[in-house]
Order: sequence, then C-alpha cells, then structure tokens
Amino acid sequence: MIYIPNDFIMDRTPAGFMWRDDDMSGIPRIRHMDGSIFEPFLRYFAYGWLNKLFKAKSSMEPDAYSLREWLCHTTNVGLDWVSAGTDDVMRSFRSTFTERVKEGELAAAQVELKLDHIFTFYQRIRRAMPFDGEEPMLQFVGHSESLAPITTRRVGGQARWSGWSKIDRKAPNRPTPDDDQVERILEHLRAAAMEPLDGSWKQALQVYAAERNWLVACCEARAGLRAKETASLSLQKIADALANLKIVNISTGRWRSSLQPNPLDEAVDDPQLQSEIRSGLERHAARGYTTINVAVQTKGKPERSVEFPIDLIIDLLEIGVWTVRKALFERWTADGKIHLDHDAVFLSSTRDGARLSTKSIVGIVKDAFNGLDIAGSGHRLRAYYFTEMAWLLWTQELATAGYRSDVAITNTVLNRLADLAGHKSPGTMERYYLDRAKLRQKLKRNKPTLDARKDMMHALIGVSWDLDEGTCRRLQRVIYAFSDCKDPQFFKVIDAAIDKYVDLEERPQPDRSSHLRLVTIGDGP
Repeated sequence: MIYIPNDFIMDRTPAGFMWRDDDMSGIPRIRHMDGSIFEPFLRYFAYGWLNKLFKAKSSMEPDAYSLREWLCHTTNVGLDWVSAGTDDVMRSFRSTFTERVKEGELAAAQVELKLDHIFTFYQRIRRAMPFDGEEPMLQFVGHSESLAPITTRRVGGQARWSGWSKIDRKAPNRPTPDDDQVERILEHLRAAAMEPLDGSWKQALQVYAAERNWLVACCEARAGLRAKETASLSLQKIADALANLKIVNISTGRWRSSLQPNPLDEAVDDPQLQSEIRSGLERHAARGYTTINVAVQTKGKPERSVEFPIDLIIDLLEIGVWTVRKALFERWTADGKIHLDHDAVFLSSTRDGARLSTKSIVGIVKDAFNGLDIAGSGHRLRAYYFTEMAWLLWTQELATAGYRSDVAITNTVLNRLADLAGHKSPGTMERYYLDRAKLRQKLKRNKPTLDARKDMMHALIGVSWDLDEGTCRRLQRVIYAFSDCKDPQFFKVIDAAIDKYVDLEERPQPDRSSHLRLVTIGDGP
C-alpha cells in the first residue's frame, strides 16, 4: 500500500504540555499510522524550542510538513527513520518530486528546502535524543571522508549536505484572510453602490465601478480565480456552461456558428429571457447543485474548468451584465463608440468598451486590502477560496462516509482540490489546505452570524437604489442606533413596529441548502 503524507496525523501538543519543566504546548506532533506519536520529531522540536533554534512555535510548521513527508517516504520504501538517514535515501526523496517540478506544480527551491529541513533534523537529533532505546544515538552527519551515512561539504564556511543546492528564498506568503476580513473587503469594494444615483455620469460611473469591483473580488474569493482568469472571464463560456445544463439554447458541434448570438447578451434587453434564465438556474439549485462548471483561460494552458457558485453566476449576470454593462454600453453607444467587447464580463470605465486589464484587477483588490489595513492581495483571496473549498469537500465526504475518516476520503478530497486548482495531481498546496480543513472540523465552527451579515448587506444593496436621501440618512442613524444602544426595550419597540407595518414575507429570502454537493460537468482539467 502506498501512503500519502496526510495519512500521518499532524497536530500540536495541548495546553499544559510540559517538557523538562518548560511549557511545550503548541509544538508540532506527528503520529505513526497506528496513531502512536513519532517520538524523534517531538524531541527534535522540543529541543529546538528549548535552545532557541526556532524564533516562534509557529515557525516550526514548514519543518513539520517536510518531516512528515519524509516519514511518509521512508514508510513507503520500507525503512525506519534510522536506516533512512543516508545520502542515497535523501536523493531518492528528492527524485519523488521531479515530475511535479517539471509540471510547474512545485518549485525546485521548495524541494531543496524540504531536504534542508531533513538534513537539519538528522544533524541535531543526537543532541535532542541522545539514546535510541538503550544504545547511544547514531551520529548521522559527518564530513565527506567520515563513515557517517549523511555527508557534508563546506559552503560559505557552513556545513551543508553534500547533495545540497542553493535555495533562493522568497518573501513569506502573507496570511490568508479570515471570513470577517473577506466580508469587510467585499463590503468596502461595494460601498459606493449604496449611494442613490444623482443623475450625473461621473457619480454613476462610481456606482457601476463599485458593483464591478465587488464582483471581481467575489470571483477570486468564491471561485478561486487568478487575476488573469478574472480579466479574461468570457460571457460566451458562461453561456456554454448554461447550455450544457439546458438552461439556454445554443447550437453545439459542427453546426455551431461563431456569428450565433449569445443568449446572455440578448437577455440584456429582454426581461422575459432574463426571467427564464434565472428560473433555470434556480431549478438547477433546487435539485441540490451548488455550482456550475465554467471554462476560463488560465496560465500555461488554454483553459481550465472552474466551479462557480450558482448565486455568483446569478450576480454576474443580473448585476455585472444586465445592469452595469448595459448602462455603460448604452452611454458609450450614444457617444458614438462602436468597438464594444460584448464577450467581456468586466469592463474598464476609462477605456470605453474595452475589457478590464489584469493589472487593473490586481490594483482594485490590492487597494481594498490596503484601505482596510489587511495584509495581502487578490492572491490571498484565492487562498481563502481553497481554504473554504477544502473544508466543504472534507465535510461532504466525511458525512457521506458516516463520519468515519479513512485514506479513501483523504485521496478523494485531494484529487478534487487538485482539479479546482487546475493541477495535474495533488501536491503540497492541496495537502496544506486539507490539513487546515481537518483542524477546522475539530473546532466545529459555524457561521450563522456571518450569514446574517451577508443577508443584511444584500438587503441594503437591493433597496438602496429606490431610497431617497432623507430615507438613507434615517437608515444610517438606525444602523448606528443598533450598534450603540444597549437597552433591550429599544429593540422590542423596533420589532413591534416592524411586525405592525412591514410585511417581510413579501421580501425574497436567501436560499440555504441543507446539504451541499459539488458536481463536475463534463471533462475536468
């Protein structure tokens, strides 16, 4: 049987865990397949912390991932960790990454860093663990003329593994934003859209740009698109996806003509067709589906299949195309512009009729991060997406299996994450996000407050266009009153007024599926 690193459970020592009279809680802990703790790694991290070899316990994480991969490799080749501590086995470990480096899924420098972590472990383990049972611990590392199984050479006055290659270290990744930070970013981008139109084109452009920018960030945070993929998002590809589900009618195969009109473009001026498309999407969701596969252009390949949440598709059409793009095209057409990109979902407001550039998309999202003093950029929204999808896929598969975790579930989730990322096979990225999902499962977090906040914002956006200035100001005061007032009697009065004067049943309520499932339509990447 071939194991993968995720088969070896990794967590951290619990609060109150002591080692040599020192608090050693929160250091990495890796287990064998039978669930027993792998003692050499635990001793190595404890020794490193006591001797200040790590700046923080959190900085142990990269070493822990590398060592877990090493333990998996040595298990697969049938060696215990002592026998595996040789030059030849380290070289064989490097060779397992050759194909992934060639495919661009992993940088060569990342592999060398893993080997450096392993070398450092064997270099220090004799001090961290002086005895192996009753025998003195083997000295694993020595100079090239010694009998040590792992040999070294001098590089810049420092002892390095004899097979070492220079590592080009990059700046560390910024942290992945959490749910609250992502919602703040989305709200920040859309804030101007709450302002009622005052009749000026300058202010209208600000409102339309806010809606567009919000949808741009949604594509990155909720569909995992890169900036280039967001810029190249095609209305025709969305129509093709809906045609596969029989929601719209488009000729396919050899009978298809490039001159055939796009029904999603035609629906701009056809409220009845818009209603039919919306009904088709809602019927698809009612059958238990939550996503629709859309082909997008990507780096290094012509395109990949991306799972878009159905409600995001609806927002892209109703807000991005049938409202914002329609208003822009009407204005530009009246001004005599004829070169309008009818396939673009996102348009530049300064390049009349042209598609929004990749550089502009990067800047839009980066400015939102900076404006809210949140570390990161649009690429971290993509990281957030994979964090959420790993959690969703893991909980789905776990529920399907009756909450009994096994290797098959892990492999299924890893393969699905690789599909979503456009990777040929699961790699370090997929394993990282799955590990986070497993930890999150233990916490059993839920998001009722966040869901309520989203619903509130959608309600504000939905009605703000029809509210006059006085009503908007009054609503602003009410919001601040809700935030500041601590008197429960105040809320009783508000609830009584709402029950008497407002019929909330006439308002659309958000659909919440009790069970989510992701379904791939057609061939994946």
